[in-house]
Amino acid sequence: MKIVALIVLFMIMAFSLVTAIVPGSQSRGNNPVQGIQKEISRSLNSVDDGLGSAFDRVEANLPLPGKKNKAGEVRLLMDHTGVDFNDQDLPKSNFASSIISDAQFERALLDEAILEGAVGEETHFTRARMAGANLTAGAFAKSDFTGAELREAVARATDFEKAVFTDGDISFAALSGSNFDGAKMNGAYGIGAIFVDATLTNVDFRGGDFTGARFEMAKLRGAVFEGADLTKAVFDGANIYGTDFRGALNLTSEQLLTACANTETKLPEGVAAVRC
Repeated sequence: MKIVALIVLFMIMAFSLVTAIVPGSQSRGNNPVQGIQKEISRSLNSVDDGLGSAFDRVEANLPLPGKKNKAGEVRLLMDHTGVDFNDQDLPKSNFASSIISDAQFERALLDEAILEGAVGEETHFTRARMAGANLTAGAFAKSDFTGAELREAVARATDFEKAVFTDGDISFAALSGSNFDGAKMNGAYGIGAIFVDATLTNVDFRGGDFTGARFEMAKLRGAVFEGADLTKAVFDGANIYGTDFRGALNLTSEQLLTACANTETKLPEGVAAVRC
């Protein structure tokens, strides 16, 4: 009897795997295989409790299909390429190590969401709320965070190359060691933001508020700060080769005392920096 039961168990596992992979088989309606599984499980409990419970565990760890993307293609879980999450409430959601490239999160609520290690190139976060979210070690090149709120977000060693943060809120965000090459932060609210050892080459900071922001050891070659408020911003050890500070507000020579400038560094009138 046990041998026959084991054969049936194997068949049920195979059918369960098919239902997990075939699009639409995991819908909210009844799954016929699950129904058969439950009936056989009840019968086998009278023969061997272990066999009966084994049926109940068949689908526990099988991969389930994810949502459909814009093209109507079903993706496996962890792959949310092109999926529309616009206007959804997703606080504390876990997208760690997921693929979310070209996904739509416009106006979505993502406070304290986990996107650690996620791959999200050209992902749309326009006006999303992401306060306290974790984007550490993620890849968000060319993603759009226009008007997004990332207050106190954590994004260490994250790739934001050519990402857009125009008019966004990155205040008190921990962004150390991240790559922002060619990013746009014009009009951004970045008071207290931490850019320690970050790559900020060719970044557009124009018109932003970076009061008290920390740029220690940051690479700022080619960055532009015209109209940006730099009150009490810290530039200790920063590389400011070719950085354009002309028109920056509230910048003093003392703030640049240990920064490293060159002949291409452009400073406001009356402000000096050491060439090295």
